[in-house]
Amino acid sequence: MNKRKGAIHMAEFFEKKEQRRALLIEELLSNGVYKTSDEKHLYDAPLKALEDEYKIVIDKSGNESPPECMT
Repeated sequence: MNKRKGAIHMAEFFEKKEQRRALLIEELLSNGVYKTSDEKHLYDAPLKALEDEYKIVIDKSGNESPPECMT
């Protein structure tokens, strides 16, 4: 793979990662979560922390399966 194709794939990866972060933040905010468990603002939290917080919300709500776009 040449460098240009690799750069394009990395850009796509980061774009999808940021889209997932934005979706998680939106879902958390709509569920009344404004900070992570360690008191970080959602916009400052890494993706993994947002995913962990979202799992907590799902577990508390009793939903067996999160929306497909969140998996």
